[in-house]
Amino acid sequence: MMAGNAQYKAFPTKPSPPMTLLTASLYLLCLAFLLGSALFVLSRDPRSRLNRLYALLALSLLGWAATLLAFAGQAAPAPLLLLGRLNFAAVPVAATAALLFVRELAGRPLRSQGWLWAETLALALASLLTGGVDRAERVVQGQHLTAYGPLFPLYLAHVVLLLTLAVLTALRPPPTALPQARRSLRLVGWGMLAAALVGLVTNALLPYSFGDFRWINAGPLATLLFLGSVGYAVFAYHLFSLRIIVRRALVLAGLVTLALELYQLAVTFLSHLLPFGDKEARGYAAATVALAVNAFTQQPVRQWLERLLDRALGAPHGQRRDR
Repeated sequence: MMAGNAQYKAFPTKPSPPMTLLTASLYLLCLAFLLGSALFVLSRDPRSRLNRLYALLALSLLGWAATLLAFAGQAAPAPLLLLGRLNFAAVPVAATAALLFVRELAGRPLRSQGWLWAETLALALASLLTGGVDRAERVVQGQHLTAYGPLFPLYLAHVVLLLTLAVLTALRPPPTALPQARRSLRLVGWGMLAAALVGLVTNALLPYSFGDFRWINAGPLATLLFLGSVGYAVFAYHLFSLRIIVRRALVLAGLVTLALELYQLAVTFLSHLLPFGDKEARGYAAATVALAVNAFTQQPVRQWLERLLDRALGAPHGQRRDR
């Protein structure tokens, strides 16, 4: 079968089934976690190389998953091809970011990264702007099929090599690393291995070698396994400065709780005290005064909670508070 100059597989293809509500919901959950974790980790310390690399990894995975989700609902040829190529372009960036993130976590950053980024960007641009990786996309009876270009084997080798190096680095941490760092590395490595295996099998091996597109949605959804391992490492092994994360989360929770309680007490007290005959007018006046009280007391309460939590979490004396 032909579409333009693109040669599709000669053997019978097995297109992906229509997306179910459960699959779409898992996609949205995955996208929310990827975006939220990237922004959250980056906001903790934008100058940290480890945090920046994780944010890049999460955002590139976000691009991969989001384009595949949009791809599933598209039928027009031009947008279909653009989404397909964007999907392919995001993967080498994610693979490179994964390797650099793991090496940074292991305390062994690559000294010369220019050549790696040059190769990655060249491959991403070739995937996006040419038919070297994705020659054509078509819809057959409502199902999407891909024609792979001549550069796809090289593209796949690049991705597999970098992911293999990332997993090996994580599962074999250096003996000089602290025990906590070694546990974090192994946990992240197992999550990365699980997500990479599912993604490579369902989004590369089965479609390219056997024309089987039925499982392509499993690849992006498998990133939840990686996110789960990172999340557990955050809370179990203090990855990404857990003390700061816990401190701010608890301060926010305490502020909300105290503000609601103070507001309720102020409204109850003032509604009986203010000299208004009309009950509704008395309620509005009490609410206004209560909001003003909350506004003026929030800063002292926040500072008190921060001092309390600094002592509870063992912050060094005189350490500058994070804002």
